[in-house]
Amino acid sequence: MEALPTEPKTWTALPHALRESWLRSAGGVRDPISALPPIELDDVQLREYRQHHPLRLVLPVLKRLLIEPATEAGLIVAIGDAAGRLLWVEGARETLRQAERSAFQPGANWSETAIGTSAPGLALATGRGAQVHREQHFSYTAHRFSCSAVPVRDPATGRMLGVVDLTGDAQAVAVHSLPLLLAAVSAAEAELKLRPAATTQATLTTLGAGPAVLGTSDAQQQLGLRHAEILFLLGWQADRGAERGLTAEELAELLYGEAHHEVAVRAELVRLRRLLAQHRSPSIDLLSRPYRLSAPVQLDARDACAALTAGDRQRALDLYRGELLPGSEAPGVLRIRRELSALLREAVLSDGSAEDLWRYLQLPEAAEDPDAIRTALRMMPPESPRRAALVARSTF
Repeated sequence: MEALPTEPKTWTALPHALRESWLRSAGGVRDPISALPPIELDDVQLREYRQHHPLRLVLPVLKRLLIEPATEAGLIVAIGDAAGRLLWVEGARETLRQAERSAFQPGANWSETAIGTSAPGLALATGRGAQVHREQHFSYTAHRFSCSAVPVRDPATGRMLGVVDLTGDAQAVAVHSLPLLLAAVSAAEAELKLRPAATTQATLTTLGAGPAVLGTSDAQQQLGLRHAEILFLLGWQADRGAERGLTAEELAELLYGEAHHEVAVRAELVRLRRLLAQHRSPSIDLLSRPYRLSAPVQLDARDACAALTAGDRQRALDLYRGELLPGSEAPGVLRIRRELSALLREAVLSDGSAEDLWRYLQLPEAAEDPDAIRTALRMMPPESPRRAALVARSTF
């Protein structure tokens, strides 16, 4: 006897864990035939949320151990929060396109209360690994795929952080799928355990509109443009191997394009040192002879560049809120701005998903990019509501 969501008498055909899940699902999903998961995070909310979610720290581990082999097998991997909202969905391009038709996409809620039984929802509800075959999903919109999922916990507190899911054809629920997920999640939790509970490393936010910000999780300081340029250039040069620092002449070249502005540079450095002395939380000072920072600074531009180099487009798009210090005309900044912008465009156009392209096209610098619009229209499903917006925007 086949279990049907609309006929509770048939639910006895299900394994106990799934039957209990269907009972819970029935309390939240009134129409399993036409139900769709709600999109609870729009593009802006999703970008902000992902930047602070602890699972962002283990994306490289999950990419290496799970996402890359899943992609080769034609599967996709979803990483969600403890409420069931999907934050990252990556993997085989064609499977991603099919999944979007069921709203299996970043920002959508796949908890039991939102859409009924699915592997992510069941894993979060029970705190254990789960597998759900196509017809075992409570809502028909999920019958395209089978899935396995495992919850992720904070190794220090045991608190549920989220869930990692493997979705696709029958391979997603094969006998080896759950052990593969468990191994990847164990490695991710081990990585979290190695990270300190809190960090005092200074961060410098330079991407996108608005003033640059220097700070940590508990202290923020908006910077004037010139101070932001100096801090960024010193941090960027140190990361590229110039740990010895920069002379006043070298900084003048990067800031003004000419070396004879050393006096102006030194005056700005005096003011910057005074500002840093007042901003004690990141514990960073400006050293001289040559000029350098007393401690590493985490740069959002550097992190975005590293994500692109590693092939992690979603992480790069999370970080890249717009051009580097858009108000700056300093030659050193302009060069890096152009390089980073070109690197992002090439990565998205050459190997990005429809979701990547859509997010890229929300950037002011990319809004009218005809190549990106054409590529996005070619990849989006015909019924995608985003197509109309892109067609209206196109000028070709």
